[in-house]
Amino acid sequence: MKRTPVLVSIAIAALGALYAFGYGIGLSNGLDALASRAEASLTQADDRLSGQLEKYQYFPSVIALHPAMRELLSDPTGENVKRANLILERLALSSGALDIYVMDTSGTTIAASNYGLDRSFIGANFGWRPYFKGALLGSLTRYHAVGTTSLQRGFYFAHPIHGDAGTVIGVVTVKIDLARLETEWRGDQEVVFFSDENNVIFLSNRDALLLKTYGGQRIDLEAQPDGRQYANEVPQPLTGYEPGLFLSHELWNEVSIDGIPSRALHFSRQDDKIGMRVHTLVSTQAADVQGALWGILASAAGGILILLAAIILQRRNAMTAALILEERAKQTLESTVERRTRALSVANTRLRQEVEERVAAEAELRRVQDELVQAGKLSALGEMSAGISHELNQPLAAIQTLADNAGLFLDRDQPEQVRGNIAKISQMADRAGRIIRNLRAFARKEDEAITDVDLVQVVNDAISLSEPKLSRQDIVLNWSPLETEAYVRGGKVRLQQVIMNLINNAADAMAGQRRKRCITITIQHVKGRVHLKVRDTGPGLEKPERVFDPFYTTKTVGEGLGLGLSISYGIVQSFGGDISGQNHATGGATFTVKLTPSARAARAAE
Repeated sequence: MKRTPVLVSIAIAALGALYAFGYGIGLSNGLDALASRAEASLTQADDRLSGQLEKYQYFPSVIALHPAMRELLSDPTGENVKRANLILERLALSSGALDIYVMDTSGTTIAASNYGLDRSFIGANFGWRPYFKGALLGSLTRYHAVGTTSLQRGFYFAHPIHGDAGTVIGVVTVKIDLARLETEWRGDQEVVFFSDENNVIFLSNRDALLLKTYGGQRIDLEAQPDGRQYANEVPQPLTGYEPGLFLSHELWNEVSIDGIPSRALHFSRQDDKIGMRVHTLVSTQAADVQGALWGILASAAGGILILLAAIILQRRNAMTAALILEERAKQTLESTVERRTRALSVANTRLRQEVEERVAAEAELRRVQDELVQAGKLSALGEMSAGISHELNQPLAAIQTLADNAGLFLDRDQPEQVRGNIAKISQMADRAGRIIRNLRAFARKEDEAITDVDLVQVVNDAISLSEPKLSRQDIVLNWSPLETEAYVRGGKVRLQQVIMNLINNAADAMAGQRRKRCITITIQHVKGRVHLKVRDTGPGLEKPERVFDPFYTTKTVGEGLGLGLSISYGIVQSFGGDISGQNHATGGATFTVKLTPSARAARAAE
């Protein structure tokens, strides 16, 4: 009996060691899989940036051949300057470049696409910039920096302009706005950033990383070839994480940086084409879960072995006791031997029953676990299928309606209306495409950037798409936009989806009723919030407290899945807002969407 606590302690320690061993193996395998995913993400991000920059690479060399540029540098006055400014302005607008400007051999800007802006480069001297010096030597030069005039991060391509004698008479520079390129990456689940030769993070899909030095290094601007590369600001070291290693994998632990997982796998490589190092951070959550699962499995296997050993030891002890009793029985009366033998038989029978019960319990546990896993898979598949059906239904229905209207306008010889409908069809198709791109990421719906959205315009767009349905059902729409601006924080497409869903639900609720069918939409500023209300004159809500529950619907089978309001609730919550539904005192239902106003809308409301 004295040995029991020691054996129990040894068993617990062995189970702990098995868990740690299994966890380590599972985590290692999970990180290996994440590393492959991170490498693919790096390749994708690298190719995407290279492709975006390459389309501008030869642009300055083409501009340098334009006769107007040579005439400008030969005589930088009057009509030559005016004509060059207009040409550069048109080229910047058509190409998407942030700025295009021409400098003489001293580095002074004599023509620029931004000549009419407050941040105009006209008269500014950039002779100290490395891209100017490189181009002045006769070759295409690449560079990146924060503009000292615009304070915008940019990637520069500079090319010399040659005169008739073949000598360099000036330099033309094209600046690409990196912030504009980043907007296409905002929805990516993986964190991607690019660092330059100074380890300064110059480009990223997470704002919290920008213009920070990676690796804790500090930069001495006076020792740099271009002390104003970062607009005279000294980039500060990136903090908020603890670097670490697990086998051959580099990890970021205890991360407290906005937009980055609390624990992530870091992967990077050098890209000599753009002169930067590309990095990615992938959440280790899946690897941690796999490690925990492997640890549990290892512990369970060890527990089974320990249990079998305990059973064997117990049986051995029982058999030893039986032999002792049998030896003593030989020295006693026959009746005592028979009684002892019967007791031993009962003990053996009970032991076999216990073993059988334990084996049956383990089989039942495995069966229940398999059922739970299968149920989880079916639940996830059901929710995803329903979400896909509902998300794609609205843009497809809108495309159908707009296409029908386009046919009517075409019959009436109204080409402008046809063009308008075709443009809206393109918008709806783009919206459907965005939904499909979201499904490829599976876990994270692509987050449309939260910006200042004109709520009045969003309501107008939603009404224009819903008008055919309202007309068919003889529904009167009361809508009086605010005279003041009503800009709110949100995403235009998703907010329009919420409003269209509320309008369609209101129309469906009044379908078939004889009394007047009317929908009223209002916008109000209430206690620092913007309230959008959609009211109908239908029968009202049977259970207001359940309308936002998934799969709850009062429609007949085949007409609705009960996911529209649930999805709308999630969308509004992602904007930092709220949505509620209640019955109106005079009949019908009212849904109220409460949104956060933009800064300028808040000032206008005051």
